[in-house]
Amino acid sequence: MKFHCSALVRRGGAAALALTLLTGLCPAALADEAQLPPTHDETYYATLDYYGGVMDSSVVKSYQTFGASSITDYGVYQEVTNLTDDREATLGEDSVTFQLGEDAPNRFYFEGKTTKPLEEFPWTLSLSYSLNGVPAKAEELAGQQGVVDITLNALPNPNASEYSRNNLILTAVSMFNGDDILSLQAPGAQVQMIGNLYCVLYMVLPGEEQHFTLSVGSNAFTYSGMIFLAMPATLDQLDKIADLKEAKEKTEDSYNAIQDSLDVILNTLEGMSGSFNTAANGLDELDKARDTVSAGKQKVYDSLDIALDAAGPLAESLQPMEEHLTTAQQALTDTTALLNEMSANLTSLKPEVENARDILERLQKDTKELRELLDELESYPSRAKRTAKYLAEDFSSLGSSLGSLEKTLKSLRTQISSLDSQISGLEGGNKNYITINGKTVEEIERLVSQANQLRAAYEASEYVDVISFQDFITSYLMESTGAGPEEAAAQAAALAQLWVQAQTSEFEEQLSQAKQINQLLKEFDLTVSQLKSLVGAVNDGASPILKQLESLCNSLGSGKLSGDLEDLSKLMEDMMKDLDEHSGALSSTLSSLDRAGDLAIRVSENVDTALDQVQSLTDLMNTYEPQAQQALEDAKTFASSASTSITALVDAAKAAENLAKESGPHLNAGTKQALEGLSSALRESAKGLGQTSTIRNAKDTIDALIRDEWDSHTGEGDNLLLMDASAQPISLTDSRNENTTSIQYVMRTQEIQEEDPPAQEFPAADQGDNGTLWTRIADMFRDIWNTITGWFH
Repeated sequence: MKFHCSALVRRGGAAALALTLLTGLCPAALADEAQLPPTHDETYYATLDYYGGVMDSSVVKSYQTFGASSITDYGVYQEVTNLTDDREATLGEDSVTFQLGEDAPNRFYFEGKTTKPLEEFPWTLSLSYSLNGVPAKAEELAGQQGVVDITLNALPNPNASEYSRNNLILTAVSMFNGDDILSLQAPGAQVQMIGNLYCVLYMVLPGEEQHFTLSVGSNAFTYSGMIFLAMPATLDQLDKIADLKEAKEKTEDSYNAIQDSLDVILNTLEGMSGSFNTAANGLDELDKARDTVSAGKQKVYDSLDIALDAAGPLAESLQPMEEHLTTAQQALTDTTALLNEMSANLTSLKPEVENARDILERLQKDTKELRELLDELESYPSRAKRTAKYLAEDFSSLGSSLGSLEKTLKSLRTQISSLDSQISGLEGGNKNYITINGKTVEEIERLVSQANQLRAAYEASEYVDVISFQDFITSYLMESTGAGPEEAAAQAAALAQLWVQAQTSEFEEQLSQAKQINQLLKEFDLTVSQLKSLVGAVNDGASPILKQLESLCNSLGSGKLSGDLEDLSKLMEDMMKDLDEHSGALSSTLSSLDRAGDLAIRVSENVDTALDQVQSLTDLMNTYEPQAQQALEDAKTFASSASTSITALVDAAKAAENLAKESGPHLNAGTKQALEGLSSALRESAKGLGQTSTIRNAKDTIDALIRDEWDSHTGEGDNLLLMDASAQPISLTDSRNENTTSIQYVMRTQEIQEEDPPAQEFPAADQGDNGTLWTRIADMFRDIWNTITGWFH
């Protein structure tokens, strides 16, 4: 009973493995033959030598015809065999055609001898052997006693198609009878026990490099060979890898966007650090200027106070002048009357003359004191006028300078923004040179040179009036390079258009500018992306600072603070001019009074000795009295007006000075606090920006970890995340073969066996016999079948 169960298990395992190998040959469900194009499955079978070299190989293709009258398959075959019936194949240079006619079978099979699929197999396989730790030849291992190490090396093949590299999974299977071995070690393998049969299964993921070592201990070593099965991963569960890949790509796009944003932010912050310090230094200089103005305003206030203090007594002294002049008028009247009476009464004249002399001397003394006071007052308005003029000029110059600075800042901000716009349009990515439509400057120059040579050849040829320049280039490319008509026409159109553009001066100018930019990139060791980031960071960092400086210049400019100070200075200058203009009239009046006093004194001194001239003096006084009265009346009017004007000017100047003094401290303190606070904030911000390198290092570390993990499954370690279970299989023989349903590789290495006595040979099926499909398949792969069934004997 035990024997029968063991045999049943062995036979059941053999049947299961055989069905696994023939899965690709199982017929699929039939579709509507009248509507669907033929579809086919492809299986590549190969027998390898002990070390992985190809001994024999072929492709078996299973077509579901859907009633097609003929089948054309593309590929280079050394030999083609019809496995379905006796229809002959029509071989082309790189194709084979079967005419099926109206009685086309639903399933059509043929075999083609070729090694091309193995050339594009996504791995290069090699095996090596050692006995008891010593390298050995496989041919010498049969029947040996000891531990045999079988090493499999699977190296990715970069020449394989992208579909194969990203989607094929390789399994390597070795079978050992537990009764024939002493020990079995297979690190990294899946080892399953089926009855007394050990099944060792290795798996290699797409794009993965693997090295496996299988150790077998035996008293008489035999090895049935290693079977390789490579197929696309198309299980429904593997669609999750596609979802994971899509999610990874979306995440990676977002992550790259975040990385780029962080780089821009960090570059901007690093660029702003120096700008903040520079701006803070500029604010310090402005604060010094404010301090200078604040320190100097007291001198202006002091000078103005002196002038106002001097103007007060002047106005007060002018107020009684009218009464004095009235008295003078009355005195002149009395003097005239007295002189008239002197003629009649000379005796009583002398006391009156003495009295008049005394009065005149006192008046002259007062006039002298008044002149000295006036001389002192005249010097103050002159100095104040000059000071006010200089202040007006200085404030006007300050307003002009601030206006020019504001224009310069606006121009600088515009230039930086324009430069950023121009740089952002450059192509080149992470290279240290720019490209134009995907080509370098040197490539464009070579193409222009080629186009010029072709143009010269065209103009010198006999076809210049027969065909166009573009058609001439097309013919030349087809003859010289062997290019197809469409490819040659496309290249010719590009060269012809390039030649037309090269005839313009703008083309040469653009190439020259591109060379200059490339030279700058090489001199400063910058990539195009770095140049864009650098200019973008400068634009983003400088723009807000320049806007704030423009606003500050506008606030301090001629329309604001400096303009107000200039208007105040001009007002003070005008006031001093008015004072200066009226000072001459008062001096003239005093001079006239002084001369009159001298004259009266001389007259009074001569009265005693020139009484005989009294009548003449009386006539003279009578003659000049009206004019003197008019002069005194005019002097009274002037004195009254001058007193009123000076009083009003003093009041206005005091009001202006009080306004300046009341608002000055608040304005000065507010400006000082604003400048110092802004300067301090900029410096503190600059200190904080000094830590951006730490943030950048942390970001780069995280970026490296994430990218290493992503890259390990997208090409560096394996292509797990590049797998696409829904991808359309690509034919093993030629990509022109459409509607490929499935592909697979089935390969087996040579057996290592002791030579057995000649076994009974079974006659091969008659090649001319149109036997069943399974008979023909059995004939092709008898060796594989015998090996599989031999594991269970």
